[in-house]
Amino acid sequence: MTQSLQDIFTLEDNERFDEAFDTYSKLYNQNKNDYKVWKHFYFFLWSVIEDAPSSFHDKVNLRHLLQIMFDEGKKTFAGNADFNFIAGYTVSIFPYEYGDYDDLEKEGKQMLFKAVQLQPDNLIYRMVYLGSISNVTNNYTDKQRLTQHKKC
Repeated sequence: MTQSLQDIFTLEDNERFDEAFDTYSKLYNQNKNDYKVWKHFYFFLWSVIEDAPSSFHDKVNLRHLLQIMFDEGKKTFAGNADFNFIAGYTVSIFPYEYGDYDDLEKEGKQMLFKAVQLQPDNLIYRMVYLGSISNVTNNYTDKQRLTQHKKC
């Protein structure tokens, strides 16, 4: 599996998006419960929305696949802090890529909070979550409390 991912990374680096996509699709379909495979395929889909040429976009409905991967990830990896962080972060910064903007922006922030709850000592999770809270002035004391090394 690790070698397969390394091969895909090489395809990505060489901007061979069609081949990378096909290889990811096969690998993911054989390993849907493997978080590492899900994570790399998800990031690939998320990044090629901006990076891939229009000819690739014409062949692959990236936004639809990204939404499917997001939903499948929620079903399979909901208890995984890293999943909640990655999916929550990507959804909270680009909710319009996933569907209903307001609902998904809120869901992304909830996922970031869940990542903090699952791994309260992870300062990166904590800081990203705190940065996602919009009302900085009113929430300053709460944010300050959350940055201390305590469980949320």
